This record gives sequence, C-alpha cells and structure tokens, in this order.
Amino acid sequence: MDTHPLDARIDVRAKPVFDIAQFKRLYQTFDNHTLSKLPELYSPSIVFKDPIHELKGLERLTNYYANFCKPDTYCHFEFIDEIVSSNQAFFHWKMHYSHPKINGGKRLTLNGGTLIKFESHIIYHQDFYDMGAMIYQHLPVLGWVVKKINKHMKEQ
Repeated sequence: MDTHPLDARIDVRAKPVFDIAQFKRLYQTFDNHTLSKLPELYSPSIVFKDPIHELKGLERLTNYYANFCKPDTYCHFEFIDEIVSSNQAFFHWKMHYSHPKINGGKRLTLNGGTLIKFESHIIYHQDFYDMGAMIYQHLPVLGWVVKKINKHMKEQ
C-alpha cells in the first residue's frame, strides 16, 4: 500500500496520549466549573490564540475564560467533526452562546474550529472563527453596516 508523504508528519492512526473525550466534555458544558478543570487539561505554559487575543500561560487563559462564565452569559460547544493524531487534534464545532450586550442577549450560533497540540497536557490551542459573524453583525449601527457589506459582496 502506498503512503502519502504527509503520513510521516501526522499519523492519524496513532493513539493520542491526551484524553480527547475529556477536552470535549469540558467545552460541551462551558461554565464556572470549567475554570477549575483547566489545569487538568492545559499546560502551565499554554499558548492560546483566537481572532482577538494571543495569551501565554494558564493563569491568563483562566482569566480570559472567566469573562465567558458570568451568570448572564451562556456558552456551549457542539462538536461536529474531528481529526486526531498522536500529538494534535482539530475540531469543527458550533458554539451556541449569548451575551447581554450582543443581539439583546438572545442565543446565537457560530461555526468555528480549534487546533490543539498536546503532550500530556495541551501546550497550544488556537480557535478559528469569523468575528463579524460572532459580534460585529449583531451590534447596533455596526451590525447594519456589516450586513449591508455582506449583501453587496454576495451580489457581486
């Protein structure tokens, strides 16, 4: 059987040393209890990136996540698909969320993806999503502008 050149770099057949199911459980119920479980999954020297921030260290990640775990917010991840190798994984997800300052606090859904790299703990976490779909198009005035631009682009 012929092998693809990338098989040498990413062996998707190898069993990961990290508990992927535990990672998914953590994000399926993203709330205040999530914060206390972060040290079980993340390295103290975690590097975290998303379209807004680049953070280094578990304490900074915990503080960042604390903003999403307030009583008037909601966040739940639905995992759609995944690719897992022995030291990294990529997840396609839908985030169901609400925030009192976005869309009148009504629940919204956002498509995105996450890349994690791990040893015994996650050492790198990067989230990919569209900031316009998450925030900008749901804000007064700016949301109207973003929707008009999107409509114009689709008509071209």
